[in-house]
Amino acid sequence: MTIKESRFISLLKKHPVAFTAIGCFLVLVTTGMQLDNDKVTFGLMLAGYAAVIVYGLYLRRRGMLSEDAVIVLIFVIGFWLKLCYNLYTDLSERQDDLGVFKEGDYNDWHAGYLLYVKDFFRIPDFDIRNRGQYYHPPFHYFVDAVFMRIYELFLPKGTHNYEAWQALSLFWAQLTTVMVYKNLKLLGIKTESRTSAALVLSAFPMFILFSASLNNDILSILLYFTGFYYGVLWFREGKYKNIVISALAVGFGMMTKLAVGVIAFPLGFLFVVKFIKDLISNKTEHRGKRTFLQLVIFAVTAAPLGLWFQVHNLIKFGVPINYVLPATSEYQDISRFTPVQRLFDFYGFPIEDFYLNLGSDGTQDYNIFITQVKTCLFGGENCRDDFLMSMTGYWLLLIFLVLLVLVAAGMIYTAGTLSRRGKFWEELAMFVMFATETVSVVVFAIKYPHICSQDFRYSTPFILCCTFFLLRAGEFELPFYRKTFPHKLVKGIALAFFIMSVVYYSILWTYVKGEVIVVAPTW
Repeated sequence: MTIKESRFISLLKKHPVAFTAIGCFLVLVTTGMQLDNDKVTFGLMLAGYAAVIVYGLYLRRRGMLSEDAVIVLIFVIGFWLKLCYNLYTDLSERQDDLGVFKEGDYNDWHAGYLLYVKDFFRIPDFDIRNRGQYYHPPFHYFVDAVFMRIYELFLPKGTHNYEAWQALSLFWAQLTTVMVYKNLKLLGIKTESRTSAALVLSAFPMFILFSASLNNDILSILLYFTGFYYGVLWFREGKYKNIVISALAVGFGMMTKLAVGVIAFPLGFLFVVKFIKDLISNKTEHRGKRTFLQLVIFAVTAAPLGLWFQVHNLIKFGVPINYVLPATSEYQDISRFTPVQRLFDFYGFPIEDFYLNLGSDGTQDYNIFITQVKTCLFGGENCRDDFLMSMTGYWLLLIFLVLLVLVAAGMIYTAGTLSRRGKFWEELAMFVMFATETVSVVVFAIKYPHICSQDFRYSTPFILCCTFFLLRAGEFELPFYRKTFPHKLVKGIALAFFIMSVVYYSILWTYVKGEVIVVAPTW
Protein backbone atom coordinates (compact mmCIF):
# COMPACT_ATOMS: atom_id res chain seq x y z
CA MET A 1 0.00 0.00 0.00
CA THR A 2 1.39 3.36 -1.04
CA ILE A 3 1.32 6.04 1.65
CA LYS A 4 0.37 9.50 0.45
CA GLU A 5 3.24 11.88 1.13
CA SER A 6 2.98 15.34 2.69
CA ARG A 7 3.88 18.08 0.23
CA PHE A 8 6.12 19.74 2.82
CA ILE A 9 7.99 16.48 3.46
CA SER A 10 8.31 15.95 -0.28
CA LEU A 11 9.86 19.41 -0.72
CA LEU A 12 12.29 18.85 2.16
CA LYS A 13 13.32 15.50 0.70
CA LYS A 14 13.88 16.85 -2.81
CA HIS A 15 15.63 20.09 -1.87
CA PRO A 16 17.72 19.54 1.28
CA VAL A 17 20.41 22.01 0.16
CA ALA A 18 17.95 24.84 -0.42
CA PHE A 19 16.09 24.32 2.86
CA THR A 20 19.37 24.02 4.81
CA ALA A 21 20.56 27.28 3.24
CA ILE A 22 17.27 29.00 4.12
CA GLY A 23 17.47 27.74 7.70
CA CYS A 24 21.07 28.94 8.13
CA PHE A 25 20.23 32.30 6.59
CA LEU A 26 17.23 32.86 8.84
CA VAL A 27 19.11 32.03 12.04
CA LEU A 28 22.00 34.27 10.95
CA VAL A 29 19.70 37.22 10.26
CA THR A 30 17.66 36.81 13.45
CA THR A 31 20.39 35.94 15.94
CA GLY A 32 23.80 36.65 14.40
CA MET A 33 24.56 33.00 15.38
CA GLN A 34 24.58 33.78 19.09
CA LEU A 35 22.00 34.09 21.88
CA ASP A 36 23.23 35.58 25.14
CA ASN A 37 20.81 33.58 27.28
CA ASP A 38 21.49 29.83 27.20
CA LYS A 39 18.19 29.10 28.92
CA VAL A 40 16.34 30.81 26.08
CA THR A 41 18.33 28.70 23.62
CA PHE A 42 17.42 25.55 25.55
CA GLY A 43 13.74 26.53 25.49
CA LEU A 44 13.98 27.14 21.76
CA MET A 45 15.63 23.75 21.36
CA LEU A 46 12.86 21.94 23.25
CA ALA A 47 10.19 23.84 21.32
CA GLY A 48 11.76 22.72 18.04
CA TYR A 49 11.88 19.08 19.12
CA ALA A 50 8.26 19.27 20.27
CA ALA A 51 7.16 20.83 16.98
CA VAL A 52 8.79 18.04 14.96
CA ILE A 53 7.24 15.35 17.16
CA VAL A 54 3.79 16.94 16.99
CA TYR A 55 4.07 17.24 13.21
CA GLY A 56 5.09 13.58 13.04
CA LEU A 57 2.04 12.57 15.09
CA TYR A 58 -0.13 14.68 12.80
CA LEU A 59 1.25 12.88 9.74
CA ARG A 60 0.65 9.53 11.40
CA ARG A 61 -2.94 10.41 12.17
CA ARG A 62 -3.45 11.42 8.54
CA GLY A 63 -1.84 8.21 7.32
CA MET A 64 1.07 10.14 5.79
CA LEU A 65 3.94 9.06 8.05
CA SER A 66 5.94 7.12 5.48
CA GLU A 67 9.45 5.78 6.05
CA ASP A 68 10.81 8.71 4.03
CA ALA A 69 8.87 11.15 6.20
CA VAL A 70 10.40 9.63 9.34
CA ILE A 71 13.88 9.96 7.85
CA VAL A 72 13.28 13.60 6.89
CA LEU A 73 12.04 14.41 10.40
CA ILE A 74 15.11 12.73 11.93
CA PHE A 75 17.36 14.92 9.80
CA VAL A 76 15.31 17.99 10.79
CA ILE A 77 15.87 17.20 14.47
CA GLY A 78 19.58 16.79 13.76
CA PHE A 79 19.69 20.16 12.02
CA TRP A 80 17.78 21.85 14.86
CA LEU A 81 20.20 20.36 17.40
CA LYS A 82 23.21 21.68 15.44
CA LEU A 83 21.55 25.07 15.07
CA CYS A 84 20.89 25.43 18.80
CA TYR A 85 24.35 24.07 19.62
CA ASN A 86 25.69 26.98 17.54
CA LEU A 87 23.59 29.45 19.51
CA TYR A 88 25.03 28.42 22.87
CA THR A 89 28.60 27.89 21.59
CA ASP A 90 30.71 30.99 21.13
CA LEU A 91 34.13 31.34 19.54
CA SER A 92 35.98 30.51 22.76
CA GLU A 93 34.34 27.11 23.23
CA ARG A 94 35.20 23.73 21.67
CA GLN A 95 37.26 25.19 18.84
CA ASP A 96 40.40 23.60 17.40
CA ASP A 97 43.43 25.88 17.02
CA LEU A 98 41.19 28.90 16.38
CA GLY A 99 42.90 31.53 18.50
CA VAL A 100 41.34 34.93 19.22
CA PHE A 101 39.80 37.36 16.74
CA LYS A 102 41.16 40.86 17.00
CA GLU A 103 40.85 43.25 14.08
CA GLY A 104 44.23 43.81 12.45
CA ASP A 105 45.85 40.97 14.43
CA TYR A 106 46.91 38.31 11.93
CA ASN A 107 48.02 35.78 14.51
CA ASP A 108 49.28 32.28 13.76
CA TRP A 109 45.96 30.55 14.40
CA HIS A 110 42.95 29.97 12.15
CA ALA A 111 41.51 33.28 13.37
CA GLY A 112 44.53 35.20 12.12
CA TYR A 113 44.52 33.34 8.80
CA LEU A 114 40.80 34.10 8.31
CA LEU A 115 41.31 37.82 9.01
CA TYR A 116 44.41 37.95 6.79
CA VAL A 117 42.53 36.59 3.77
CA LYS A 118 39.41 38.66 4.54
CA ASP A 119 41.37 41.90 4.72
CA PHE A 120 43.94 41.40 1.95
CA PHE A 121 42.24 38.74 -0.21
CA ARG A 122 45.50 37.05 -1.13
CA ILE A 123 47.33 33.86 -0.23
CA PRO A 124 50.03 33.93 2.46
CA ASP A 125 53.12 35.23 0.65
CA PHE A 126 55.73 34.15 3.17
CA ASP A 127 57.36 30.98 4.48
CA ILE A 128 54.40 29.28 6.12
CA ARG A 129 56.66 27.11 8.31
CA ASN A 130 57.06 30.12 10.58
CA ARG A 131 53.37 30.99 10.81
CA GLY A 132 51.35 28.21 12.48
CA GLN A 133 48.08 27.38 10.73
CA TYR A 134 49.03 29.25 7.54
CA TYR A 135 50.43 25.99 6.15
CA HIS A 136 46.86 24.94 5.28
CA PRO A 137 45.69 25.41 1.67
CA PRO A 138 43.55 28.55 1.27
CA PHE A 139 40.18 27.52 -0.21
CA HIS A 140 38.29 27.46 3.11
CA TYR A 141 39.65 30.87 4.05
CA PHE A 142 38.72 32.48 0.73
CA VAL A 143 35.17 31.08 0.88
CA ASP A 144 34.82 32.47 4.40
CA ALA A 145 36.35 35.79 3.34
CA VAL A 146 33.84 36.25 0.51
CA PHE A 147 31.00 35.32 2.86
CA MET A 148 32.13 37.77 5.55
CA ARG A 149 32.70 40.64 3.10
CA ILE A 150 29.14 40.25 1.81
CA TYR A 151 27.72 39.90 5.34
CA GLU A 152 29.52 43.02 6.60
CA LEU A 153 27.90 45.11 3.88
CA PHE A 154 24.75 44.89 6.01
CA LEU A 155 26.42 45.76 9.32
CA PRO A 156 27.08 49.27 10.63
CA LYS A 157 30.44 50.49 9.37
CA GLY A 158 33.34 49.44 11.55
CA THR A 159 31.45 46.65 13.36
CA HIS A 160 32.22 42.96 13.13
CA ASN A 161 30.49 39.73 14.05
CA TYR A 162 32.88 36.84 13.53
CA GLU A 163 30.38 34.36 14.91
CA ALA A 164 28.50 34.80 11.63
CA TRP A 165 31.06 32.40 10.17
CA GLN A 166 29.36 29.67 12.21
CA ALA A 167 26.42 29.88 9.79
CA LEU A 168 28.70 28.51 7.08
CA SER A 169 29.96 25.74 9.38
CA LEU A 170 26.37 24.82 10.21
CA PHE A 171 25.54 24.71 6.50
CA TRP A 172 28.54 22.50 5.66
CA ALA A 173 27.88 20.15 8.60
CA GLN A 174 24.24 19.51 7.69
CA LEU A 175 25.09 19.00 4.01
CA THR A 176 27.79 16.51 5.02
CA THR A 177 25.29 14.36 6.93
CA VAL A 178 23.02 14.41 3.88
CA MET A 179 25.91 13.56 1.54
CA VAL A 180 26.99 10.58 3.66
CA TYR A 181 23.38 9.36 3.61
CA LYS A 182 23.27 9.77 -0.19
CA ASN A 183 26.48 7.74 -0.46
CA LEU A 184 24.92 4.95 1.58
CA LYS A 185 21.83 4.89 -0.64
CA LEU A 186 24.02 4.82 -3.73
CA LEU A 187 25.99 1.90 -2.28
CA GLY A 188 22.79 -0.10 -2.05
CA ILE A 189 21.73 -0.19 1.60
CA LYS A 190 18.32 -1.78 1.91
CA THR A 191 15.21 0.35 2.30
CA GLU A 192 14.55 -0.95 5.79
CA SER A 193 18.05 0.16 6.89
CA ARG A 194 17.70 3.80 5.83
CA THR A 195 16.06 4.90 9.08
CA SER A 196 18.98 3.40 11.01
CA ALA A 197 21.38 5.34 8.77
CA ALA A 198 19.51 8.60 9.44
CA LEU A 199 19.54 7.95 13.20
CA VAL A 200 23.31 7.42 13.28
CA LEU A 201 24.21 10.31 11.00
CA SER A 202 21.80 13.12 11.87
CA ALA A 203 23.02 13.54 15.45
CA PHE A 204 26.52 12.14 15.06
CA PRO A 205 28.60 14.02 17.69
CA MET A 206 31.49 14.87 15.37
CA PHE A 207 29.12 16.64 12.96
CA ILE A 208 27.59 18.57 15.86
CA LEU A 209 31.02 19.74 16.99
CA PHE A 210 31.98 20.65 13.43
CA SER A 211 28.81 22.69 12.98
CA ALA A 212 30.18 25.49 15.19
CA SER A 213 33.88 25.07 14.46
CA LEU A 214 35.58 27.70 12.29
CA ASN A 215 38.53 25.65 11.06
CA ASN A 216 38.74 23.95 7.66
CA ASP A 217 37.76 20.41 8.70
CA ILE A 218 34.07 20.25 7.85
CA LEU A 219 34.32 21.76 4.35
CA SER A 220 37.11 19.34 3.44
CA ILE A 221 35.01 16.42 4.69
CA LEU A 222 31.99 17.53 2.68
CA LEU A 223 34.12 17.73 -0.46
CA TYR A 224 35.64 14.28 0.26
CA PHE A 225 32.23 12.61 0.43
CA THR A 226 30.99 14.58 -2.60
CA GLY A 227 34.00 13.46 -4.63
CA PHE A 228 33.44 9.85 -3.64
CA TYR A 229 29.71 9.98 -4.43
CA TYR A 230 30.22 11.23 -7.96
CA GLY A 231 33.17 8.88 -8.42
CA VAL A 232 30.90 5.91 -7.68
CA LEU A 233 28.26 7.35 -10.02
CA TRP A 234 30.89 7.59 -12.75
CA PHE A 235 31.96 4.00 -12.05
CA ARG A 236 28.40 2.88 -12.78
CA GLU A 237 27.39 5.21 -15.59
CA GLY A 238 30.65 6.30 -17.22
CA LYS A 239 29.40 9.86 -17.77
CA TYR A 240 31.77 12.78 -18.26
CA LYS A 241 29.63 14.95 -15.99
CA ASN A 242 30.19 12.70 -12.99
CA ILE A 243 33.95 12.38 -13.44
CA VAL A 244 34.28 16.16 -13.77
CA ILE A 245 32.20 16.85 -10.63
CA SER A 246 34.19 14.23 -8.72
CA ALA A 247 37.49 15.77 -9.88
CA LEU A 248 36.38 19.28 -8.90
CA ALA A 249 35.24 18.10 -5.46
CA VAL A 250 38.50 16.26 -4.82
CA GLY A 251 40.59 19.16 -6.15
CA PHE A 252 38.82 21.79 -4.06
CA GLY A 253 38.86 19.36 -1.13
CA MET A 254 42.65 19.10 -1.29
CA MET A 255 42.76 22.90 -1.70
CA THR A 256 40.89 22.97 1.63
CA LYS A 257 42.93 20.32 3.42
CA LEU A 258 45.60 18.21 1.77
CA ALA A 259 44.51 15.10 3.71
CA VAL A 260 41.53 14.78 1.34
CA GLY A 261 44.09 13.24 -1.03
CA VAL A 262 43.69 9.88 0.73
CA ILE A 263 40.51 9.51 -1.35
CA ALA A 264 42.91 8.49 -4.14
CA PHE A 265 42.94 4.95 -2.75
CA PRO A 266 39.22 4.00 -2.75
CA LEU A 267 38.51 6.08 -5.86
CA GLY A 268 41.68 4.89 -7.58
CA PHE A 269 40.64 1.31 -6.89
CA LEU A 270 37.29 1.88 -8.63
CA PHE A 271 38.99 3.72 -11.50
CA VAL A 272 41.41 0.84 -12.15
CA VAL A 273 38.61 -1.74 -11.95
CA LYS A 274 36.46 0.20 -14.40
CA PHE A 275 39.32 0.74 -16.83
CA ILE A 276 40.19 -2.97 -16.88
CA LYS A 277 36.53 -4.00 -17.19
CA ASP A 278 35.94 -1.60 -20.06
CA LEU A 279 39.21 -2.56 -21.73
CA ILE A 280 38.24 -6.22 -21.95
CA SER A 281 34.58 -5.56 -22.72
CA ASN A 282 33.33 -6.51 -26.16
CA LYS A 283 30.33 -4.15 -26.07
CA THR A 284 32.05 -1.06 -27.48
CA GLU A 285 35.23 -1.00 -29.54
CA HIS A 286 36.67 2.22 -28.08
CA ARG A 287 35.38 1.80 -24.53
CA GLY A 288 38.84 1.51 -22.96
CA LYS A 289 40.05 4.66 -24.74
CA ARG A 290 37.03 6.62 -23.54
CA THR A 291 37.57 5.51 -19.94
CA PHE A 292 41.27 6.36 -20.14
CA LEU A 293 40.42 9.83 -21.44
CA GLN A 294 38.02 10.36 -18.53
CA LEU A 295 40.72 9.35 -16.05
CA VAL A 296 43.09 11.83 -17.65
CA ILE A 297 40.41 14.52 -17.31
CA PHE A 298 40.09 13.64 -13.62
CA ALA A 299 43.85 13.84 -13.06
CA VAL A 300 44.45 17.11 -14.93
CA THR A 301 41.51 18.68 -13.07
CA ALA A 302 42.03 17.43 -9.51
CA ALA A 303 45.85 17.50 -9.26
CA PRO A 304 46.46 21.18 -10.19
CA LEU A 305 43.55 22.33 -8.04
CA GLY A 306 44.69 20.28 -5.08
CA LEU A 307 48.44 20.88 -5.19
CA TRP A 308 49.10 24.37 -6.60
CA PHE A 309 49.45 25.96 -3.15
CA GLN A 310 51.97 23.34 -2.01
CA VAL A 311 53.90 23.64 -5.29
CA HIS A 312 53.94 27.44 -4.92
CA ASN A 313 55.39 27.14 -1.40
CA LEU A 314 57.92 24.52 -2.55
CA ILE A 315 59.20 26.66 -5.43
CA LYS A 316 59.22 29.99 -3.61
CA PHE A 317 60.22 29.00 -0.08
CA GLY A 318 61.41 25.39 -0.27
CA VAL A 319 58.54 24.08 1.87
CA PRO A 320 58.05 20.30 1.42
CA ILE A 321 54.73 19.45 -0.25
CA ASN A 322 53.69 17.22 2.67
CA TYR A 323 54.69 19.73 5.36
CA VAL A 324 52.62 19.50 8.56
CA LEU A 325 52.90 21.94 11.44
CA PRO A 326 54.71 20.06 14.25
CA ALA A 327 53.10 20.08 17.68
CA THR A 328 55.32 21.58 20.38
CA SER A 329 53.32 21.14 23.60
CA GLU A 330 55.37 19.30 26.21
CA TYR A 331 52.15 18.11 27.81
CA GLN A 332 50.99 16.38 24.63
CA ASP A 333 54.29 14.71 23.77
CA ILE A 334 53.83 10.91 23.81
CA SER A 335 56.99 9.94 21.93
CA ARG A 336 58.18 7.83 24.87
CA PHE A 337 55.45 5.24 24.19
CA THR A 338 56.25 2.43 21.77
CA PRO A 339 54.08 1.71 18.69
CA VAL A 340 52.89 -1.48 20.41
CA GLN A 341 51.69 0.55 23.40
CA ARG A 342 50.09 3.12 21.10
CA LEU A 343 48.07 0.38 19.40
CA PHE A 344 47.34 -2.25 22.05
CA ASP A 345 47.63 -0.76 25.55
CA PHE A 346 44.06 -0.04 26.73
CA TYR A 347 44.80 1.21 30.29
CA GLY A 348 41.37 0.77 31.89
CA PHE A 349 39.25 2.31 29.16
CA PRO A 350 36.28 2.84 29.15
CA ILE A 351 35.44 2.12 32.79
CA GLU A 352 37.79 4.60 34.44
CA ASP A 353 37.78 7.57 32.08
CA PHE A 354 36.14 8.46 28.78
CA TYR A 355 37.04 12.12 28.29
CA LEU A 356 40.24 13.14 26.51
CA ASN A 357 43.38 13.52 28.63
CA LEU A 358 45.62 16.20 27.11
CA GLY A 359 48.47 15.88 29.58
CA SER A 360 48.07 19.17 31.44
CA ASP A 361 46.47 17.30 34.35
CA GLY A 362 49.28 14.74 34.46
CA THR A 363 47.42 12.09 32.44
CA GLN A 364 47.82 11.39 28.73
CA ASP A 365 45.83 9.44 26.15
CA TYR A 366 48.41 7.65 24.06
CA ASN A 367 46.41 4.77 22.56
CA ILE A 368 45.45 5.81 19.04
CA PHE A 369 42.08 4.07 18.87
CA ILE A 370 40.95 5.02 22.38
CA THR A 371 41.65 8.65 21.50
CA GLN A 372 39.74 8.21 18.24
CA VAL A 373 36.65 7.03 20.14
CA LYS A 374 36.87 9.78 22.76
CA THR A 375 37.31 12.61 20.26
CA CYS A 376 34.68 11.15 17.94
CA LEU A 377 32.06 11.53 20.66
CA PHE A 378 33.29 14.45 22.77
CA GLY A 379 36.03 16.23 20.84
CA GLY A 380 38.56 17.68 23.25
CA GLU A 381 35.87 18.53 25.81
CA ASN A 382 36.39 17.44 29.40
CA CYS A 383 33.25 17.37 31.58
CA ARG A 384 34.46 14.79 34.09
CA ASP A 385 33.87 17.13 37.04
CA ASP A 386 30.12 17.36 36.29
CA PHE A 387 27.95 14.42 37.38
CA LEU A 388 25.10 14.98 34.90
CA MET A 389 27.36 15.37 31.88
CA SER A 390 29.57 12.47 32.94
CA MET A 391 26.69 10.04 33.36
CA THR A 392 25.05 11.10 30.09
CA GLY A 393 28.39 10.89 28.29
CA TYR A 394 29.07 7.48 29.80
CA TRP A 395 25.84 6.03 28.40
CA LEU A 396 26.54 7.64 25.04
CA LEU A 397 29.94 5.96 25.04
CA LEU A 398 28.59 2.52 26.00
CA ILE A 399 25.97 2.62 23.25
CA PHE A 400 28.61 3.71 20.76
CA LEU A 401 30.84 0.78 21.74
CA VAL A 402 27.93 -1.58 21.02
CA LEU A 403 27.63 0.06 17.60
CA LEU A 404 31.33 -0.58 17.01
CA VAL A 405 30.86 -4.27 17.83
CA LEU A 406 28.05 -4.39 15.26
CA VAL A 407 30.31 -2.60 12.76
CA ALA A 408 32.93 -5.34 13.21
CA ALA A 409 30.25 -8.02 12.76
CA GLY A 410 29.00 -6.21 9.66
CA MET A 411 32.50 -6.13 8.19
CA ILE A 412 32.85 -9.89 8.63
CA TYR A 413 29.39 -10.52 7.20
CA THR A 414 30.01 -8.23 4.21
CA ALA A 415 33.35 -9.89 3.46
CA GLY A 416 31.69 -13.31 3.58
CA THR A 417 28.85 -12.36 1.25
CA LEU A 418 30.64 -10.14 -1.27
CA SER A 419 30.55 -12.73 -4.03
CA ARG A 420 26.77 -12.85 -4.13
CA ARG A 421 26.15 -9.12 -4.20
CA GLY A 422 25.43 -7.04 -7.28
CA LYS A 423 27.67 -4.18 -6.12
CA PHE A 424 30.79 -6.24 -5.50
CA TRP A 425 33.35 -3.61 -6.50
CA GLU A 426 31.68 -0.68 -4.72
CA GLU A 427 31.47 -2.70 -1.51
CA LEU A 428 35.08 -3.76 -1.88
CA ALA A 429 35.92 -0.05 -2.16
CA MET A 430 34.47 0.34 1.35
CA PHE A 431 37.12 -2.08 2.62
CA VAL A 432 39.77 -0.11 0.72
CA MET A 433 38.52 3.11 2.35
CA PHE A 434 38.53 1.53 5.80
CA ALA A 435 42.03 0.08 5.35
CA THR A 436 43.33 3.36 3.93
CA GLU A 437 41.99 5.39 6.85
CA THR A 438 43.32 2.89 9.40
CA VAL A 439 46.82 2.98 7.93
CA SER A 440 46.66 6.77 7.53
CA VAL A 441 45.60 7.28 11.16
CA VAL A 442 48.28 4.97 12.55
CA VAL A 443 51.12 6.32 10.38
CA PHE A 444 50.22 9.96 11.06
CA ALA A 445 49.83 9.43 14.81
CA ILE A 446 53.14 7.59 15.14
CA LYS A 447 55.01 9.99 12.85
CA TYR A 448 53.73 12.95 14.89
CA PRO A 449 53.61 11.54 18.46
CA HIS A 450 51.32 14.05 20.14
CA ILE A 451 47.88 13.49 21.63
CA CYS A 452 46.21 15.89 19.19
CA SER A 453 47.53 13.88 16.21
CA GLN A 454 45.15 11.06 17.17
CA ASP A 455 41.99 13.19 16.91
CA PHE A 456 39.07 11.65 15.00
CA ARG A 457 38.62 14.83 12.97
CA TYR A 458 41.60 13.66 10.90
CA SER A 459 39.85 10.41 9.98
CA THR A 460 36.18 11.21 9.42
CA PRO A 461 35.85 9.02 6.26
CA PHE A 462 35.47 6.23 8.85
CA ILE A 463 31.92 7.52 9.32
CA LEU A 464 30.88 6.40 5.83
CA CYS A 465 32.51 2.97 5.72
CA CYS A 466 31.66 2.08 9.34
CA THR A 467 28.01 3.13 8.96
CA PHE A 468 27.88 1.04 5.80
CA PHE A 469 29.18 -2.04 7.66
CA LEU A 470 26.80 -1.34 10.56
CA LEU A 471 23.81 -1.44 8.22
CA ARG A 472 25.08 -4.61 6.59
CA ALA A 473 25.09 -6.22 10.06
CA GLY A 474 21.32 -5.73 10.06
CA GLU A 475 21.05 -8.06 7.06
CA PHE A 476 22.66 -10.99 8.86
CA GLU A 477 20.54 -14.16 8.72
CA LEU A 478 20.24 -16.10 11.96
CA PRO A 479 18.94 -19.69 11.75
CA PHE A 480 16.99 -19.62 15.04
CA TYR A 481 15.51 -16.12 14.83
CA ARG A 482 13.23 -14.25 12.52
CA LYS A 483 15.04 -12.59 9.65
CA THR A 484 14.07 -9.17 10.93
CA PHE A 485 15.82 -9.59 14.29
CA PRO A 486 19.32 -8.30 13.29
CA HIS A 487 17.74 -5.34 11.46
CA LYS A 488 15.63 -4.48 14.51
CA LEU A 489 18.68 -4.83 16.77
CA VAL A 490 20.70 -2.40 14.68
CA LYS A 491 17.77 -0.01 14.47
CA GLY A 492 17.22 -0.16 18.23
CA ILE A 493 20.87 0.56 19.05
CA ALA A 494 20.95 3.33 16.43
CA LEU A 495 17.84 4.88 18.03
CA ALA A 496 19.44 4.70 21.49
CA PHE A 497 22.60 6.34 20.11
CA PHE A 498 20.53 9.09 18.47
CA ILE A 499 18.60 9.80 21.68
CA MET A 500 21.69 9.89 23.90
CA SER A 501 23.58 12.12 21.48
CA VAL A 502 20.63 14.54 21.30
CA VAL A 503 20.35 14.56 25.09
CA TYR A 504 24.08 15.06 25.65
CA TYR A 505 24.44 17.96 23.22
CA SER A 506 21.13 19.47 24.31
CA ILE A 507 22.31 19.85 27.92
CA LEU A 508 26.01 20.58 27.28
CA TRP A 509 25.27 24.29 27.73
CA THR A 510 24.70 23.61 31.45
CA TYR A 511 28.31 22.59 31.97
CA VAL A 512 30.46 25.21 33.67
CA LYS A 513 34.13 24.40 33.45
CA GLY A 514 35.87 24.40 36.80
CA GLU A 515 39.37 25.61 37.53
CA VAL A 516 41.97 23.79 35.46
CA ILE A 517 44.91 22.64 37.57
CA VAL A 518 47.99 22.34 35.38
CA VAL A 519 50.49 19.70 36.50
CA ALA A 520 54.13 19.96 35.48
CA PRO A 521 55.05 16.97 33.29
CA THR A 522 57.18 14.34 35.03
CA TRP A 523 57.73 11.98 32.10
